[in-house]
Amino acid sequence: MSVQIVNNLNKATEDVIMEKYINRGVDIVWNDITYQVKYQNTKRQVLKGVSGICKKGQVNVIMGSSGAGKTTLLNLLCCRADNTAQVSIKGEIRANGNEYNSNNFPNFAAYVMQEDCLMETMTVREIIQFSAELKTSGSQEEKKNLVDYILKMMRLEKCQNTLIGGYSIKGITKGERKRISIAIELVSNPDVIFLDEPTSGLDSFTAYNVIDVLQKYSREQNKNIICTIHQPSSEIFMKFDNLLLLVEGQFIYQGPCSKVIEYFGQLGFQCPHQSNPADYLMSIVHAQSQKNRENYELYFEKYQQNLSPIIQTQIEMQKKQLNLLKNQKASFFKQLSLLVSRQYKNLKRNPMLFQARIIQSILLGLFVGIVYLALPSPYDHRDDQRLVNDLNGAIFFLIQNSHINSMLPVVLSIPLERNVFLKEQNQKLYQALPYFLSKLIVEIIMIILTPLIMGGISYYMIGLTPNFGNYCFFLFGNILQSFAGNAQGMFIGSLFSSPQTAIDVAPMVVIPFYLFGGLFKNVNDFADWISWFQYITSYRYSFEALIHNNYENSPFNIDVAGQLNFTQGKWNSVLYLFCLGVGFQIFAYFILKASIKKLQ
Repeated sequence: MSVQIVNNLNKATEDVIMEKYINRGVDIVWNDITYQVKYQNTKRQVLKGVSGICKKGQVNVIMGSSGAGKTTLLNLLCCRADNTAQVSIKGEIRANGNEYNSNNFPNFAAYVMQEDCLMETMTVREIIQFSAELKTSGSQEEKKNLVDYILKMMRLEKCQNTLIGGYSIKGITKGERKRISIAIELVSNPDVIFLDEPTSGLDSFTAYNVIDVLQKYSREQNKNIICTIHQPSSEIFMKFDNLLLLVEGQFIYQGPCSKVIEYFGQLGFQCPHQSNPADYLMSIVHAQSQKNRENYELYFEKYQQNLSPIIQTQIEMQKKQLNLLKNQKASFFKQLSLLVSRQYKNLKRNPMLFQARIIQSILLGLFVGIVYLALPSPYDHRDDQRLVNDLNGAIFFLIQNSHINSMLPVVLSIPLERNVFLKEQNQKLYQALPYFLSKLIVEIIMIILTPLIMGGISYYMIGLTPNFGNYCFFLFGNILQSFAGNAQGMFIGSLFSSPQTAIDVAPMVVIPFYLFGGLFKNVNDFADWISWFQYITSYRYSFEALIHNNYENSPFNIDVAGQLNFTQGKWNSVLYLFCLGVGFQIFAYFILKASIKKLQ
């Protein structure tokens, strides 16, 4: 009896969500669209004045052989292409009779990319909940109910607590990843969903499952599903409601999938019995066959005679009925708190970002301490220049490692997250600034922790000045050097989209800075034309600060800071080091912001 009551309550909750979720629907129409690309001295017309309509409550599929223009058409309908010096776009695109652009597109539509760009260290539920927090309003209970409903609708309940996974973390299947990409978009209740090759890379059963979910969703909730697909199985093909078939940038069929075989049969192209209709259609339109190319004119002529007038009448009947939904936007601090939470989970769950760095800091601290453990006492060698050189080398090595240990993980992580970041920017989930700050806030944990571990272990083992104040300043200087390393890592990582390129370029950028730190060559011995370089390297400031710190209370009779011509002073060097780190962080932010672009 109690189970029945619970089921009734769950059904009531689901009905409330359904009532709120269902919308009256949006039709997408386009009229006389041309897309021309200029390459060197030649021009290629990818789309040649195409007109069409995709109606609500249907799964509309755009098909065609490679180069037919299906992806280009989808990008145009999604406002993911612009007029440039090389590209010319003409024509009208409307939603329920109203023109739309990239700014108001997210208010009624969503786009699911072919590549599933998802944060690997999030669970299925967490990633959908993250989207719900940023895209919807209401109480936490309402958001939780919405997430539960979407998980059930997309058949993701069994894997809801599993990590997405990726290269270094075991996770969910490809089919589940695709359904999650769709589920993330469903949170905002879009009237139109565009999908680029939703079955690409999936096995036949998984692909069928994805299309079956989409068909059920479109019919039950009056949604307009528009996707491109290359060559579906016969089972999947029969799931589509409306087919738009392209050849060389022009339509040769537009209408119900159930009637396409009959239509081409009347033209003299009879599909063999029990054959896959999609396979047959591709066999008579691909451009590799000379016979097919000879038939193109017949296809175009019959389409203009029989189908084009019908489509044009439907386009003209469209009225301006679209009431754009107000795109829910979370506040700056809400965005920041959610992104910080996500970044922290990413750091904690990724062994390469957390455990490896901690272990590396412990081992390096012990190793450096052991190497320098046998140095004689400064109290017995007050005039020993060799001992000073050894201590200077140890100090420089530690600040170098504080810099590198903070820089390289960020150099790698930003390009790895770039596609996720760009996708979420195009979805208008959050602004670039809270994303950037969230990475910095979470990285501060490692910026502080790794120098503390490494310096804390090795400082007294090396035999640096045994004064607690000097010890604390030494750790403080290494933390600031770690902060500067993080800033340069953010800067370099933001410059490149490829993780491999970023990690290859980083040493080339950083290693020359070593030479200007003051250890390998006296700062007064640089030629005038290149001496300015020392003022943009963090090693110059951190090394000088720690040299002043170590020898100000030491028993040495040698003026080490004077030898090295370090005249800026301990606290001025710290200030310059902090300002340099902030400067690189600002540059990194503007580079990251400039990288935001439309993903096609």
